[in-house]
Amino acid sequence: MKNYNKIIAVAMAGAICGSTAFSSISLAATKSSEKEEVIYANLTSSGDIEKIYAVNIFEDKDIVDYGVYETVKNMNTMDKINYSNGKITIQNSEDKLYYQGIMKQNTEMPWTIKVRYKLDGIEYAPSELAGKSGKLEISISIKENKKCKKNFFENYALQTVVQLDTNLCENIKSDEATMANVGGLKQLTYTILPGNEKDIKITSDVTDFEMSEIQVNGINLNLGLDKDSIDTSSLTGELDKLKDAVNDLDDGANELNDGAKKLDDGAVTLTDGIKTIQDGLDQLNSKSSSLTSGSSDVLSALKTIQSSLNNVSTSSKDLKQLSSASTSIKSGIDSLVKGLKTVDSSIDTYNSSLKKAGLNSASELAQKNKQALSALGITNTQRKLYSAYTSGGSQAVSAELAKLAQAGDSEAVALYKQVSAGNTDAVTQYVQAAGKLISVETLLKADASYIEGSSKLINGIDAQMSTSSGQTTLMSGAVSLQTNYKKFDASIQDLVSSLNNLMANMTQLKNGINKLTDNYATLDSGIKEYTSAVNKITNGYSKVYEGALDLVSGTHSLYKGTTELTDGTGEFKGETSDLDSKVDDEVDSMIDNFAGGDFEVESFVSDKNTDVDSVQFVIKTEAIKKEEVKVEEEKTEELNFWQKLLNLFRK
Repeated sequence: MKNYNKIIAVAMAGAICGSTAFSSISLAATKSSEKEEVIYANLTSSGDIEKIYAVNIFEDKDIVDYGVYETVKNMNTMDKINYSNGKITIQNSEDKLYYQGIMKQNTEMPWTIKVRYKLDGIEYAPSELAGKSGKLEISISIKENKKCKKNFFENYALQTVVQLDTNLCENIKSDEATMANVGGLKQLTYTILPGNEKDIKITSDVTDFEMSEIQVNGINLNLGLDKDSIDTSSLTGELDKLKDAVNDLDDGANELNDGAKKLDDGAVTLTDGIKTIQDGLDQLNSKSSSLTSGSSDVLSALKTIQSSLNNVSTSSKDLKQLSSASTSIKSGIDSLVKGLKTVDSSIDTYNSSLKKAGLNSASELAQKNKQALSALGITNTQRKLYSAYTSGGSQAVSAELAKLAQAGDSEAVALYKQVSAGNTDAVTQYVQAAGKLISVETLLKADASYIEGSSKLINGIDAQMSTSSGQTTLMSGAVSLQTNYKKFDASIQDLVSSLNNLMANMTQLKNGINKLTDNYATLDSGIKEYTSAVNKITNGYSKVYEGALDLVSGTHSLYKGTTELTDGTGEFKGETSDLDSKVDDEVDSMIDNFAGGDFEVESFVSDKNTDVDSVQFVIKTEAIKKEEVKVEEEKTEELNFWQKLLNLFRK
């Protein structure tokens, strides 16, 4: 040991004496030497940077390196470090050389680390915690430092280690931590993959608290993975099922669109028929005043004839007025029957439209609608995740997915595996697909309600138009009125003719007119009731027409919606047609990024260092310790350098 000390002393003396000669040597090399870098960062207990220094490791003899340092120091040899304007040159005399460089205070690390401490819910500075007891909560935040222009954050994995003394800390809890016992310490380890940030929370019941430093190590993660080492058959199988489901969805959407088009055309035809009925009823109602007026004229004429006959006087003018009024009544009844037949024809046209569309009845259309609903095959998992998205967004979807996966839901487990593998878009695609299916279901349900309502409306109208049911309906009543009044009108005309020819037989004519007048008074009352009913039907049917217009508007909207749906499903189908190859490419890309094989190591210290084998980060916070009682040391005489050097030789 004495000989070793003497050798060191002689070497130091030689170095001092020869420093002038070495300083005059100019190294011609400019290309940086091959090396490894270890970057050390000392943090306060709260995570603020106190000092950053780099340890550079070389095996070359003629060393050229670059970096901006406050100070540099050779760590293992006596070789002189020449440092000027960011360039370091060294003549290495050993197999390996280590030198340390203290970096500038404004140097930015790839990560920002913040540590906060709460005791019994109250936040404390780290310097205030030592020796305290209570319920402790430690929060560690590790985020990307965007001020650092290097690419270490995207390519380096971090291992964070926290050690707690089990004699001082009990009930230690922390999610996502890997816990291990190291002697009397509980070691909590957290792994953060490249490109990720993390918030860590640790709780413990502490007594007379102290804690060693928190250590964060950063390395380039190179797992050596390739696609062939990962079984993606289950994923590709599920993707094939998804593509088949998308194809079925697109086919169903097109069938729905075709049905909606036929329904829209049928609704337009129905509305045209209802409009024709409305026009006929309006025309019929407009003739009601003529009918009632004509009937009143007939009654008035009969009474006039009756009065004239009673006065033994019959006027040919009155007879002509009677004939004309009866003809007007007959014409009005004929218009009524014609209008009702038009209504019946429109309904037949609607039924014919259904048959041309391949449907025997509206109920068959409703049945196809139900089949389409059943074919959607929406799962409970899709409903729950989509409901979570509409109520709480992406965070709610993530929470619900984790809950379902934990409960053993197979779809959720498969999706959760994709997310865990890094495919975060899988959840978005899944929720979007579920949303489209649920939107289709909503449209189909609305369509079913519409079909049921319109079917009841048309069947009700058709029942009133029927003439073969054996019951008295609007159509049968009108036809009966038309037939009977034709007979009555023929009687009127015969009467007028008879009156003209039988003026001489006044007594017989008077009796006949008296009887006719009495009977016609009853008929006139019935005509007034009939025209009143026609007026009510016309007013009520206007609401039917308004409803038909709303129906057409609804079918137009439905058809427009299904058209947009087919456009969407067609686009969806196109986007997913090569989904398997896209996912395959994404898996390759993800494996490349995750495995870290393509990352080209760059120097943290200087971009001029182009031959760097590895860069490693060692980050430590200050420990939390109670103040030690200082023992006053005995003062010794301070020796100068030459005194110390001579003392080495004396040993």
